[in-house]
Amino acid sequence: MLKTFASTTIVLSALAFSAVTAEAASYGMLSSHTKKYPVVATMSPTMAAPAKRFHTSKGTIWVDDRGYALYTYGKDTVGASNCMGGCAVAWPPFRAALGAQASGRWSLVSRFMGTKQWAYDGHPVYFWFKDTKPGVVTGDNVDGFHVAR
Repeated sequence: MLKTFASTTIVLSALAFSAVTAEAASYGMLSSHTKKYPVVATMSPTMAAPAKRFHTSKGTIWVDDRGYALYTYGKDTVGASNCMGGCAVAWPPFRAALGAQASGRWSLVSRFMGTKQWAYDGHPVYFWFKDTKPGVVTGDNVDGFHVAR
C-alpha cells in the first residue's frame, strides 16, 4: 500500500511539474490561452522595427506593437541572453517568429531549443510580467533590468 501510494505521488508530482513547466515554457508565446506577450511576425521591407518608440513616465522607450514596455538585462552580453528558467518567467523574452529577419539596430538572439529573441543594439529585450497594460513601466531598475531606450 505504501509503495503504491509513493508511486502514485511521484507520478502525480511529475504530471503537475510537467504542466507547470509547460506553462512556463509557453509564457511569452502567442496561443489561445496567453495573448499577453505575442510572437512578432516576420518583418517586411516596410516594417522598420519589431517595436516602436513610446513616451512613458520613464521617458521615451521601446514598446511592442501593443504598447507594452521592453527591457534589457544588465547581466546579458551582446548577442546572448542570460535570463533563463525562473528569470524568463518573470521577464518573458520578446520572441521573434520563425523566419524573422534582423533589420537595422534590431537583431535576433538564439535561445534554448532554437527559439529566437529580439535584441536592440545586440542586447536581448524582455517584457516584465507585472506590467499589466500598455504604457505601464514598473520593471525599470528591478533585478538588473532597465527600460530599452
